[in-house]
Amino acid sequence: MRDRYRIFLSSPIPHMDSGENRAYQVEDLRDPVSRLYAIVVDPSIPYRDEMAQRMTSRSVSGILELHAHGVVQFDDTDYRYVFVFDQPLHGRAFSEGTPLTEQEVLGKIVPRLIDTITDLHSRGLAHRGIRADNLFLREKGRLGLVLGEAVTNPAGSLQPAVYEPLESANAMPHGRGELNPAADVYALGVLIVHLLGGVLPGQGRQAVDLYKAKLQQGTYAVLVPKIQASSRAGFLLAGLLNDDITRRWNLEVLKRWRDGVYERPRPGFGDRRAPGPIAFDDQEFVSPRLLAQALTERPSLGYSILENGKLESWVRNSLNDKEAAVRIGEILTRSTGLTRGMRRNEIQAISRAAAILDHQGALWYRDITFSRGGMGSLLAYGFRKGGALKNTLAELLESGLLPDVVFTDQNRMTKEKKKEDSWMKIGAAADCFEYMEKWKHLGFGLERCLYELNPTLSCLSPSLDGAYVRDVGQLLEILETKALQMDGKINPFDRHIAAFVAARTRSVSKHFSRLAALPQGSIDYTISLLNLFARLQNLLKPGPLPGLSLWFGQAIEPLIQKIHSEMRRELVRAKYERVKDSGNLEKILIELDLKNHIIRDASEYDQAIKAFIAVDNGIEALEKGSDYRKLAAQKYGHWIASVLSISVLFASMGLSYMYFIR
Repeated sequence: MRDRYRIFLSSPIPHMDSGENRAYQVEDLRDPVSRLYAIVVDPSIPYRDEMAQRMTSRSVSGILELHAHGVVQFDDTDYRYVFVFDQPLHGRAFSEGTPLTEQEVLGKIVPRLIDTITDLHSRGLAHRGIRADNLFLREKGRLGLVLGEAVTNPAGSLQPAVYEPLESANAMPHGRGELNPAADVYALGVLIVHLLGGVLPGQGRQAVDLYKAKLQQGTYAVLVPKIQASSRAGFLLAGLLNDDITRRWNLEVLKRWRDGVYERPRPGFGDRRAPGPIAFDDQEFVSPRLLAQALTERPSLGYSILENGKLESWVRNSLNDKEAAVRIGEILTRSTGLTRGMRRNEIQAISRAAAILDHQGALWYRDITFSRGGMGSLLAYGFRKGGALKNTLAELLESGLLPDVVFTDQNRMTKEKKKEDSWMKIGAAADCFEYMEKWKHLGFGLERCLYELNPTLSCLSPSLDGAYVRDVGQLLEILETKALQMDGKINPFDRHIAAFVAARTRSVSKHFSRLAALPQGSIDYTISLLNLFARLQNLLKPGPLPGLSLWFGQAIEPLIQKIHSEMRRELVRAKYERVKDSGNLEKILIELDLKNHIIRDASEYDQAIKAFIAVDNGIEALEKGSDYRKLAAQKYGHWIASVLSISVLFASMGLSYMYFIR
């Protein structure tokens, strides 16, 4: 990497792996005594590019330093994305099952982490990886404490569920999103409980049960009584673990605490409570967010309290939220008359209702949940795992539900004068809905959504054999090498490659619109596809591409076979052989002029057929006379047919010769 860092794939460092990304030894050729390690990113995992760029432009105090990141070529077609970090020489700072003293935690660890979080937040970044097993010792003693990396995986995806605030606690790990700096403050509070208690808080409890308990009692009441803590620690935890993000301690209060100015915050108490309950599934609910969770667990039953108006009435009268009640009342109107099936109508209606009741938490649809900004990384995870998860994501994106829910949510925030991101950008939601409408065509569908929502994701085409491809220029390089190795017998335009090119190269969008309007395999489709690759070469790789020129030869052979004239077929093949070595795809297309050849050949063939039919009809008329005339007609007819056939043949040869030498 950069003629400086040598990565040894033969020397893994398993204890420094990051999720599904693997760690390896690194040698710094300019500073051989430095201790570094590399994380090689799985091509199907989106990394946090903005955070990586800011950390390499200016290092962050108290975090393992990121020295470099980028694409590394290991052989002709083996490209991987690599991050190079400082290697902590003294391992992790915490061993599960061994509690730390309050003096160590509050006196040494927390002040250093406050400095680190402050530095990050001053740049508008959230770490999203603050947890006990991500604390390392750069040198002996707590003064050498550093926070581990959090750029090689989607934000929050490696966090235990208990470390996530209510905004993302019920989201799938890969759909938690960037959130905001307040999520780091909350994670710091859970970390303190973890270090003081010696075991993961909430250990043994399901994530959904922890989420419900936090909503019902508040995080402080669920986690803090399980540990022994002084009043000083208790005040700190009450401020850090407040479930109301507006009352959670901010950095200014944290810095005052670090400097010895202690405040006495009130602990949070979970979700707000309505004065009157609503009965559902043999339980009574006063918390709208707990009710939303219950509705998603029993959507068919939940649909019944939508139909009978109980939910709308409770929101209007008990929650005293008339605007939310109106939005809930509109849900039935939107779901009535849909032809997708009753079950899907119920699912969509409950998804809308839950988003209104819990507009701060994760969005639910069937068996998936994702927080604000988490859709892209969850979709990448869906492609990695496949199966039902991928199918559900496709159903959600093609249903039209997302643009509707996001639009409603944005209207709410506008009325409340809040500037927050919704679950995804309205433009992206609408675009994905449009792409899903054209899912049958290459360059659209779920693959297009995948690459539009994940700018750092590699192209996942099987043709690339797992190589990391960040842009279309690099894609052409790898396809060129593989085409040379395989004598042109490759598939350079499957669903993934088409979607990747469409998402990364806006200037060729008209080519995809044209391809979508043509039958796949037709003459016009094939020529349009070849024109697309010629355009990409001109834009991104203007040098010769002899490998892809060989693929051109494979692609045009079916078109050549459509030519009736054997002489014309051979002339076209000969012309291709003369021009293919140029490696210029556009020149090959111009020189061959395939469509014109096919049109002319079809016209000449039609003329020959008509001439033959005319002769055949004349022979039939003569044959209806006397026996002598029949015999004469037969002889004369054979002679006429021979003369006409030879004439048509020579005329065709003459036209072709004149065309090729002009």
